[in-house]
Amino acid sequence: MREYLTEVLVLDKNKVNETDLTVDLYAKELGRIKAKMTSGQKITSKLSPHLEPLTFSLVRLTEKNGFVVADALTQDYLKHFRVSPVYFAKALKLLSALKELIYSEEIDPKLWFWLKKTLAKREIFYSQFLKILGYDPKLAECRKCRSKFIKYFLAADQIFLCRNCGFKVPQNRLLLEL
Repeated sequence: MREYLTEVLVLDKNKVNETDLTVDLYAKELGRIKAKMTSGQKITSKLSPHLEPLTFSLVRLTEKNGFVVADALTQDYLKHFRVSPVYFAKALKLLSALKELIYSEEIDPKLWFWLKKTLAKREIFYSQFLKILGYDPKLAECRKCRSKFIKYFLAADQIFLCRNCGFKVPQNRLLLEL
C-alpha cells in the first residue's frame, strides 16, 4: 500500500452509495485522480467539509486498489468566488472544463501553478487555460465557418467557434467564452 500527502484542488464530489462518496481531485504531484471517501455522506464525517468543490486542500491518500482519502485539511476555501453567483458559475465552469479536458493521472506543473495563481484572484481567463493545455486561440479558426474571429471553445468536441456558430450550440454543452 502506498501513501501520498499532496495539495489538491477539489473538482467534484459524487455519491457512491448511502454513506460513501467519490471525489474528483486535481493533485499537484498526481494529476487528476478519483478517490473514494468512506462514510463521506454521514453527518459526523470529518473529511467531507474539507473536500467541497472549488477548495484547495492538503490530502493524505492511500493507494491499493485505487485511491482512498485518509485525511484532509482545507488550505483555501476560495471565498471570493462564493460571494457572487457570476464568479462562482465561472469558476465551476473551469472545474468542469478540467474534468472534460484532463486525463487521469496526467501531471502538469504549469497548469497547477496557473490554477493556484488564477484562483487566488477572481479573474479567470479561459484563453490562458486553453493555451496551457495546447489549444492556443490565437492560432485557431472556427470549425464550422472558418472565421478567424474566435469567441468560444466547445470542450466536449475540443473545437473553437465564432460568435455566430457559438450561439447555435445547445445550452447544456460546456462552452467556454474566450
